[in-house]
Amino acid sequence: MAVKSETEILFKASHRNARISARKARLVMDLIRGQKAEKALVRLEYCDRRASPMIRKVLESAIANAAQMSGVESENLVVHKAYADEGATMKRWRPRSMGRAFPRLKRSCHLSVALAAVESEGTAPTADVEETITEEAVIEEAAAEEAVAEEAVSEGDAVDVAEEEVEENDSGEETDAGEDEASEDAVAEDSSEEDSSEEDGGADETGAAEEEDSGGESDASEDSEEEGDSES
Repeated sequence: MAVKSETEILFKASHRNARISARKARLVMDLIRGQKAEKALVRLEYCDRRASPMIRKVLESAIANAAQMSGVESENLVVHKAYADEGATMKRWRPRSMGRAFPRLKRSCHLSVALAAVESEGTAPTADVEETITEEAVIEEAAAEEAVAEEAVSEGDAVDVAEEEVEENDSGEETDAGEDEASEDAVAEDSSEEDSSEEDGGADETGAAEEEDSGGESDASEDSEEEGDSES
């Protein structure tokens, strides 16, 4: 964090004759010295010492002075100096036993805060640097665009190949399904032919059996007729 030199403007604010001792106020000043203004405000807000509200008001006043004088935002301010000087001491007396009196010292101090403006992290570069950066950026952007285009082309080729493979697989499945259906039809036809042949064979066997029975009956009738003739 780069702080400007002391010769440059420091935005100051102070509280004179604050009703607190310098020793107690310095404990709080040590917390915010060297910190950013916003962070110092947060620390003072959560500090439970009695000097914290007093110093916080001084810090807010210094931030307001910086915004009014130079338009500097609180993000770019740093607590460059924070100190507490001895102020006037009021002497009072407290009565004690047996008519005695003990002294009481009511101390005060002067609270002072000085802020310095720092360069923000996102400051704009100079003209030469801008030109070099823009040229490099253009080259990098062109290279990135080419890489993206190549990746897109490769992805498109991969997608086309995948689609062709899927189509081939679908066509192969359709041909296999057609062959399976043809084989099933052929098997069904063979089975129907076998059934018809079996039925024909059975009919032939029944016809032969009937013929044999009729032949036997005719032979028996002839034998009976011959026996009648002989008897006569």
